[in-house]
Order: sequence, then C-alpha cells, then structure tokens
Amino acid sequence: MRILLTRPEADARLSAEKLSALGHSCIVAPLFEIAPTGEHQPHGDVSGLLATSAHAFDAPEQFQALRGLPLHLVGERTAEAARRAGFAHLRTSAPDGTALAERMGTGAEHFLYLAGRERRPELETLLNAQGHRVTPWIVYETRQVVHLPQAARTALVSGGIDAVLHFSTRSAALYRALARAAGLEAQALEPVQLAISPRAAQELAGASRIAVAPTPDFEGLLSALKAL
Repeated sequence: MRILLTRPEADARLSAEKLSALGHSCIVAPLFEIAPTGEHQPHGDVSGLLATSAHAFDAPEQFQALRGLPLHLVGERTAEAARRAGFAHLRTSAPDGTALAERMGTGAEHFLYLAGRERRPELETLLNAQGHRVTPWIVYETRQVVHLPQAARTALVSGGIDAVLHFSTRSAALYRALARAAGLEAQALEPVQLAISPRAAQELAGASRIAVAPTPDFEGLLSALKAL
C-alpha cells in the first residue's frame, strides 16, 4: 500500500523503514517538527531523572551535569537516545508510563522529568500518589506546520495515497484542517484513515473508511493496517 506519514521527520523516517520492510511504500510529509525549548533547568536537588521520549535528548549538551544521576525511562528508543547522550546509569525501564510507575514503587524521591510541553499526565500523577515528587523540565516541544506539505498535496491530488496513519488526536485534527485550507478535504478523507485511538478517529468523521488501532501505539496501527 501507499501510505502517508505525517509524524515529525525523524519519527516518520523510522516508521517508513519498518513499513517498507513489510512491502509498503511511504510518503513522508511531517505536520509537526520537534524543537528544543531552551528552557533553563529548574532549581533544586533531585535524586533521579525521568524520560518518556527519545526527543528529550535532542539537545544533550544541556544535561552534562546530570549524567551521573539514575535515569528511569519509557521505551527502548528513549534508552538508545539516552545512551547516545552520555547517560550510562539507566535504572528502570518500562513500555509505558503506567508500567514505569509500578516498577518504581513507593518512596519519597525527587525526580526531574525531562518532558515535552504536551505530555500524558499518568506518570506524574502515579508517582506523586506513590509519595514521590516530580518536577517537569520542559526540554522539547512540538510545533505544527502552517500549510499542508507539498508532498502530501501532490499525492492527494494524484490519488497516490491508499492509507494515512494518524498517531495522535492532534495530528488527525491538523491533517483535516490543513487539507481543508488547501481545498483538498475530500481527497484527504478518501484514503483509509488509520487512527491510533477512538478520539483520533472522531476527528476524521466522514472519511470513506476509518480503522482504529487495537492498542494506542505503532504496533496497534500495524495491526489495523494488516487487517485491511
């Protein structure tokens, strides 16, 4: 299938590699870019660090004084990025924030969370409930593009897309809004829309066909794609 990927560039390229290995062709047209915020580190002593995204380490030079602290993280990609940034003391890892909090257990530690401006609240909420203290340091943010990328416009006009993968509610809504602004809403909703969650699917109401991932991750989207 010919698949449109609207994730940020680096994430889209990784997804494209995996999809290409399964025999699909991909069009990469990012609707977002990930950028460091440049915000200063919050004051106060901490006993460990938290990270839930590889993008937390996009500007590793700012963490030089923190590399000796224990790091608790979500996902293998995050662990790989942390190692490249010079972190060697990876204490706890888990596939998601809820599992990470469970593995870390109760206590009274103070963690510095290397976080994105937009993030899910579960990890902070659970750790606080377990007696810990979490201070977010917003080190990266997601910025949306103003216009539908030319690669997407060209493919939609020519009918060169079979499916669109939507990795968040925000990206699904932006895809539709930018397509509408470009006069291409009907064409944008003609391919199969693969949504990572029911909420994301709601943003695509009226599409010719919508499939929802059984789990809210890339593997879930792959499962939905294979079921077509």
